[in-house]
Amino acid sequence: METRRLWQVDAFADRVYRGNPCAVVFDAEGIPAERMQQIAAEMNLSETVFLLPPTRDDADYRARIFTPRSELPFAGHPTISAAFCVHESMRQAGLGPLPGILRQECHAGVIPVAVAARGGLPVFTMTQVAPTFIDIDLGAAEVAAALGCAEGDLADPPVEAANTGIAWMFVRLPSPESVAVLKPDMTAIAELSKRTGITGLAVWSVGATNPGVDVKLRAFAPAEGVPEDAATGSANGCLAALIARSAALGAGPVSYIAEQGVEMGRDARIVAATDGPDSGPRIGGHVVRVMEAVLTV
Repeated sequence: METRRLWQVDAFADRVYRGNPCAVVFDAEGIPAERMQQIAAEMNLSETVFLLPPTRDDADYRARIFTPRSELPFAGHPTISAAFCVHESMRQAGLGPLPGILRQECHAGVIPVAVAARGGLPVFTMTQVAPTFIDIDLGAAEVAAALGCAEGDLADPPVEAANTGIAWMFVRLPSPESVAVLKPDMTAIAELSKRTGITGLAVWSVGATNPGVDVKLRAFAPAEGVPEDAATGSANGCLAALIARSAALGAGPVSYIAEQGVEMGRDARIVAATDGPDSGPRIGGHVVRVMEAVLTV
């Protein structure tokens, strides 16, 4: 019976049981895609990552990323989770000097992840691909009904969308409190995703529940088997691009700290920055290991 090493980590968190959990399977060569999907469903986390040798000379490793229902071309918190696991396993093995940049191959291309110390813990910062902005034809009334909020709370336009490796829809609400109290209709949100072909719907506001935070965000992807995501690097990359385009936080380069996962008891912090609406956004945070296990494949 074949086995593989598996770590479960919490991404965008500086301590365990916060942020977004992710399972990372080492040495995944020889595991068929169908089995990877079964493992992801068994783990029942928002994503499970499988580490493989790269197929490109400009990458250090390859990652395949699965939700409980499908494979994704890219996702944010699995990317920094994978980088953490590669970096930490190198440190444990005494391999050095440790790289300052790891280059992850995935279906979206090669994603560089910078590693830097901050506050005694490494910070992993990915640079996502330059954004594509997507026209969305959804009415304010149906979006408000899906979210369980008043139609008048939605900004103009009511829905925006972007893709920095994976596509997200966005709704801006007037306050962090209005984001916090949402009780979305997951069936309705899944239907919106299926109609538009977009992964999920993220809701955000300027300001946040906690001090020292600039933006509050909640992300819902029930069509992928993820009713709510605790910390979403891909959504924050898209949001940074949209904020740069609209100058919602002021003209010029964008930099913010987002909180996410508070309502799930998984308080997360995501650091986002971009030089402009045509630049690849940079999304970073801490990662901590929660457990090590042996996986039967």
